Amino acid sequence: MGTETFLIDQVSEALITSVVDESARDFDLSILYGKETSVAAIIETAKRFPMVGERQLIVVREAQYLDRSIDQLTTYAQHPQLQTVLVICYKHKKLDKRKKIVKAINEKGIVLETKPLYDNQIGGWITERAKRYGFKCHPHAVALLTSFLGNDLGKLNNAFEKLSYSLPQQTEINSDHIERYIGYSKAFNNFELQNALGQRNLSLALRIVQYMAENPTQNPFALTLTVVFNFFQKLFIYHGLSNRADAARALGVNPYFIKDYQTAAGLYNMKQTAIVLSILHNFDLKSKGVGASNLPLDTLLKEMILSIVSV
Repeated sequence: MGTETFLIDQVSEALITSVVDESARDFDLSILYGKETSVAAIIETAKRFPMVGERQLIVVREAQYLDRSIDQLTTYAQHPQLQTVLVICYKHKKLDKRKKIVKAINEKGIVLETKPLYDNQIGGWITERAKRYGFKCHPHAVALLTSFLGNDLGKLNNAFEKLSYSLPQQTEINSDHIERYIGYSKAFNNFELQNALGQRNLSLALRIVQYMAENPTQNPFALTLTVVFNFFQKLFIYHGLSNRADAARALGVNPYFIKDYQTAAGLYNMKQTAIVLSILHNFDLKSKGVGASNLPLDTLLKEMILSIVSV
């Protein structure tokens, strides 16, 4: 259960691969869907015995649609059929851990809660995912993917799947590959925006946000705000470091990017960085309609950029 649905899918697929032999899946694998089934049907299926192999596997996808009746599984969970592996995939939220069903499953099996990765974990995850597809990933490409897709693991995985159709294994993915095969601009994106702001390059920052305003689907304001906020938050931490030789570890960034923080630190002192963070907080409120009457995206972005660079 949890909000990181990609990990839920990964776990259920791994169980399908490992619990039931491929030759037995027509007989001993059942895929049920929360919208189309009932708790009673799940229990009836779970109480059956495997037909071919040692175990049968039942995967209940989209189980959140059974929210109102899922506690009815408690009695079965307390006395499960030991030759049945029952997997309940409860997406987008988590069950209250005080519910009887959660306690019963914890006693006889496993409750796994999946959460979105933290921002400082995304780069490592992208690098490891690239390895799974047989690629290397240049730090700049990692930053670009993060700026476009944030911590959406499903979309990040889909990006590597697209690349795997077009590039040979052992390729080092770079910004040109991302632009050519995935369709995101290597010049006008959140990563380049944070660099432009870190260099106080107003004209470049304005060109980037103009492109973003014209392509709002690829560049949601919330993600832009998150990327820029994270950059200045790390810059604030950078200012407070007594030992900058260990800055990459302290900031949770690839050493390749420390030069960007060194440049920005020379242009924004600690007090100015704190003011920028306050500005970004105010624009977060404005984007949600607080203190502003639904400003157009281009106006919101340009106001934010001007406010930051003029600090």
